[in-house]
Amino acid sequence: MNKNLVFYIVLSVCIVVSFGFTCFYFMKALNYTVTVTAEQAKLSHDYHFVLIGQEFDNPYHKKVLEGAQTAAKEHDVLLEFIGPKQTNIDEHTKLIEMAIAARVDGILTQGLTNREFKPVIDKAISKGIPVITIDTDLEDSRRVAYVGTNNYEAGKQMGEALAEATNGEAKVAIVTGILYANNLMERVQGFLDVIENYPDIEVVAMESSNISQIQAAEKTYQMLRNHPEVTAFFGTSALDGIGIAQAVTKANLQEDILIFAFDDLEETMELVEQEKIFATLKQEPYEMGYQGVSLLVQTMKGQPIPKINYTSLEVLYKKRVGEIDE
Repeated sequence: MNKNLVFYIVLSVCIVVSFGFTCFYFMKALNYTVTVTAEQAKLSHDYHFVLIGQEFDNPYHKKVLEGAQTAAKEHDVLLEFIGPKQTNIDEHTKLIEMAIAARVDGILTQGLTNREFKPVIDKAISKGIPVITIDTDLEDSRRVAYVGTNNYEAGKQMGEALAEATNGEAKVAIVTGILYANNLMERVQGFLDVIENYPDIEVVAMESSNISQIQAAEKTYQMLRNHPEVTAFFGTSALDGIGIAQAVTKANLQEDILIFAFDDLEETMELVEQEKIFATLKQEPYEMGYQGVSLLVQTMKGQPIPKINYTSLEVLYKKRVGEIDE
């Protein structure tokens, strides 16, 4: 056999195998294939909803799932939970497309960005599939309702907490999950709008962690090297505060730097208890999931629902600066 022919046959086989593995791992990364149609779901359940999280294994989104599952059991809903392994806008919107193609009865998702999410949310609505945004709203879309934090107000509360704790004097570094995510941008803006009123509080750096605890720690190391004057950190998403605390502790600066975090994950609360994180803002992800499913059921029944459904916020401390231990 001609050597060139053999070479091209082997090359072709390699390309086909490579393409097959690429497809396999791409679908695996999505963590979701349509396994149930709307018609099949209705044989055993009243409705078939899909909850699409920003990250499949993120502990914050697992709390959203717990609430959604509780409501799903109460209302005889078949609930599927899907999401990319890591934050990926293209994969996230493709999952919404797949849910539309499966003709589910309702979708719960985030409105992370205007350009990418508005068209696909509007497409679902045009197909008769109601969409409720949770955690991150997209007011410009045709979504039926929003359930979640008032993210601008959350940022303001953390700005006020920092201003109080530092007596209005600080050099601040911000670690934010994603620079372009609507909810995180709103938190940062609320924070900045508060500290504008304090001339001796200055933001000296801001970096993205890409919703990664490891990257949050790495970006904190970099900012500490580049800005040794930093006296406070603000982390805007669930894993940021943990990563910041790791870096600050490793640099042995926990006595000199105050950390303001988001969410009450178990590890975050342990760090608050150890006084390595000064304060964290508690959201209600369980309630977001629970209300989201419940409101979708009401929508399916033709019942009117509020467009905006804000969940509660609370700043948690071990103790405030200057507080005397009892």
